[in-house]
Amino acid sequence: MHKLIPAKILTAVILTWNEEENIARTLSRLNWLEKIIVVDSMSTDKTIELIQSFHNTEIHTRKFDTHATQWNYGVSICNSEWVLSLDADYILPDAFIEEIKQNILRTDADAFYANFDFVVFGKALRGNNTTPRAVLFKKDKCNYYDDGHTQRLHIDGKAQSFKNKILHDDRKPLSRWLYNQGKYSLKETVMLMQRSNESLPLTGRLRKRKIPAPIFIFFYCLFYKRMILNGWRGWHYTLQRTLAEILISMRLTEAEKLEKDNSTN
Repeated sequence: MHKLIPAKILTAVILTWNEEENIARTLSRLNWLEKIIVVDSMSTDKTIELIQSFHNTEIHTRKFDTHATQWNYGVSICNSEWVLSLDADYILPDAFIEEIKQNILRTDADAFYANFDFVVFGKALRGNNTTPRAVLFKKDKCNYYDDGHTQRLHIDGKAQSFKNKILHDDRKPLSRWLYNQGKYSLKETVMLMQRSNESLPLTGRLRKRKIPAPIFIFFYCLFYKRMILNGWRGWHYTLQRTLAEILISMRLTEAEKLEKDNSTN
């Protein structure tokens, strides 16, 4: 039985929009927290009903505009020293929970990054290409900003990393994944078009060249990240990541063609 952590010390913040396939599993691993703030973007499925079944949740409804503003809104509601920022499909193992409890007692860091084990149909892959994310941080030291289709955390202080990993286990149907990727690829394209090559990381510069990015990510996932050793789950993950890059390449091609046509008219 986990000892309850007071809301003045640590509060979890979770964003939701139609997460009925995931949210109950995520919340069931957070019963050691006195308060969880859920910022919901007007879900139309059973998400709200499932959240309300947990005694330590507090629901705030806000129309979605960007990831950063949504996260910052959720963080602003917290009255705690520390914030635990989680997606609705993150599952925290016991070892990770114990490490959280140790980290919030430390004074030598202001934020902690987590790595992930990616779960496909109930089984964790041997590797993945997800990037570390700051999930535990001091409220008065950090704030979110938008970066393409996602958000980043600005940390005014020292950051360290968790030793243990979070399970990323998204069980929403493929149709929802395709819908989300359509939106994400558009935001990523706008960001790439607005920024110069010099200001982009290697992945961004590769994406702006369009054709190499999907080819690179296919071989990178399958062989460098050893997805091929995961059988059909590895192929599923590799094809997802490749398709996401193809969508960005197609949108970049379309955007550049339209920009060229407009400049000649």
